[in-house]
Amino acid sequence: MVSIDVLGGTFLDIYIIKEQEDIHKSKVYMFPGGSGLIVAIGLAKQGYNVRLISNVGNDFVGDYIIKKLIEYCVDVDYVQRINKPTSIFVTLNEKPIAIDRQVLDCDLFVPDNKSDYLFITTEINKNVVDSDIFSFYNKVFFDIGPRSNIIANNHKKHNNVIYIGNEEECKGLPFTCDVVKLGIKGAKWDDIQVGGNKKKAKYTIGMGDVFDIALVDGILKNEEKALILEKAVKTAESVSDYLGAFNKIINS
Repeated sequence: MVSIDVLGGTFLDIYIIKEQEDIHKSKVYMFPGGSGLIVAIGLAKQGYNVRLISNVGNDFVGDYIIKKLIEYCVDVDYVQRINKPTSIFVTLNEKPIAIDRQVLDCDLFVPDNKSDYLFITTEINKNVVDSDIFSFYNKVFFDIGPRSNIIANNHKKHNNVIYIGNEEECKGLPFTCDVVKLGIKGAKWDDIQVGGNKKKAKYTIGMGDVFDIALVDGILKNEEKALILEKAVKTAESVSDYLGAFNKIINS
């Protein structure tokens, strides 16, 4: 069975839905989150052996996140417990209003015996993004969100890496992204473009993670580019009515 390391963030996602002026009528939801966690669970659901490389706090939130990862068959041996609060991501009507990422800026516990494949995001320590970690894997899937600005201007584009990002993220890079997410317009991969349904999503947060999971799954199954893109776009669109990345992935 194919093994893949996922190197990314873990958060407690807090969604505040406030539709009226009276704050007492707000709705508050909490789910496990972070692109690293979501992609790890999604790939594990597809049957891959997945190790998540990340940090959580040595607190009850960290306990909860570890429990959820184990529940969905993700290897947590390299999820390090740090004596800081677990990272928290807060949104108001899906607009981010607060992010506490202290624990994710700490060093990571990266295994010496690496898998053949790596999925990585910029949620983690900048030093890791700037390191030579890419060279230790046969193929790397690098979603440059959500902090594409931390990628160094002298970052060398690796031949074994597929760079993924949305239009805004890819604009500021010193190289061209391989796969570009185009929102309601679909997605493109080099010279191949697949259209979207052009409908505004009810809840957008997490759609990019669902897209990534379908993309990686299609590549590892050696499917054709156009088919992979079409599946990734449609899968992401199919879960747009679910609030939160975690709800999207468990319902995809």
